[in-house]
Amino acid sequence: MLKRIKTDEVKLGMFLHKMEGSWFSHPFWRSKMLLDDPDRLEELKASKVEWVQIDTARGIDPAPAEAPAPRSFHPAEKDVNERLFGRTSAQGVTIMRRAPARPSSVPPSFDPLSKERLPLQAEMAHANKLARKSSRAMKKVFDDARLGKAIKLNRLQPMIEEISSSIQRNPHAFMAVTRLKNTSEYLYMHSLSVCALMISLAQQLRLGPDQVQEAGLAGLLMDVGMGHVPQETWDKGAPLTPEEWDVVKSHTTLAHEFLTLGGEMPGTVLDVCLHHHERMDGSGYPHGLAGDQISLFSRMAAICDTYDAMTSDRVHRQGQDPAGALLNIDRANTLYDPEVFAAFQQAVGIYPIGSLVRLRNHRLAIVVDQNRDDLTLPKVRPFYSLQTRSFENAADIDLSRCFGSDQIVARETPEAWNIADWPTVSAKLLAQKS
Repeated sequence: MLKRIKTDEVKLGMFLHKMEGSWFSHPFWRSKMLLDDPDRLEELKASKVEWVQIDTARGIDPAPAEAPAPRSFHPAEKDVNERLFGRTSAQGVTIMRRAPARPSSVPPSFDPLSKERLPLQAEMAHANKLARKSSRAMKKVFDDARLGKAIKLNRLQPMIEEISSSIQRNPHAFMAVTRLKNTSEYLYMHSLSVCALMISLAQQLRLGPDQVQEAGLAGLLMDVGMGHVPQETWDKGAPLTPEEWDVVKSHTTLAHEFLTLGGEMPGTVLDVCLHHHERMDGSGYPHGLAGDQISLFSRMAAICDTYDAMTSDRVHRQGQDPAGALLNIDRANTLYDPEVFAAFQQAVGIYPIGSLVRLRNHRLAIVVDQNRDDLTLPKVRPFYSLQTRSFENAADIDLSRCFGSDQIVARETPEAWNIADWPTVSAKLLAQKS
């Protein structure tokens, strides 16, 4: 239910649906969001916006009814999530999903720039904190870009160094965390995801340290022009009109013009901002470049951007399974550089972290780590038995060390098993202790 209230009545926990008045007086480039950050609340109240609309179905009500007393937890209760998922079949299989364990904490003495390899779980705990901190920083970057404020490279460099260090410690943890995107922070987390993917791909291509850093910076900033695209257009579930599509496509030229004015950006970063939507067959925009006319960094960005967009949940569609996204990119072989895509597959794995697979011993499993010597034999975490039709907390299986006693017999899609919100489910499964 929508309610119109004065800005000074807004409280934390309310879902902001619309800010009234001139768009240029708004403190945020998006108007729809859950106000869960005190800094954002202060920015809103300090702005020139006098009235807002809130959605009480998605946030707290200004005058809520008396809440029921909280239910006490009893150890005897089943530790399961009430949401169910099951494969669509005559048998009506239903899988009960347990509440996942929290990631293990990172020691206070942890060095965020350390390159020493960490297990996936330990790195995910740090990656989760880094993603939250970086998302807040990227919000500031996008807000500054919308208002025409210059972006200072010295403020972004530490973030890129920490992301790069996380990827070197474990190349998959940060990307698993950033796959969790809600509507209000999608663009910030998408920028972080593409940054991480660009760094991984640059390392896979054996580029030099300076080029790896520039690749990460390009992934981080290539969509800053989206701050000028209205949220209603960005979140629209129906096909865009030609006029709306022109507005969306303008984000490439807007980002290039804005970052050029700052005078600090490397040429490679500016090129990626302008050309990451170009395609090898000349069907992209804004200039219809083809083949070798497109720079290496822009060809890299085209794949990283597409892959993350495919695997992320959006307002109008559910994200794809990582392995399925790779298959779809491979099928569109005229659009992307085949050599760069081969390196990308090496970077994320034939069965990327978070992929849903079926094992020969009749269990569903999630891929939790890669085998660098043989990408067809990753480490997997079984979580559901198809024989007993029950959730299980089984030990991880390193398929490269089980000598054929088990193996992957098929990629599975979350849709085939009616698993809602697979990015969230997979991230929580990955966070469990092995």
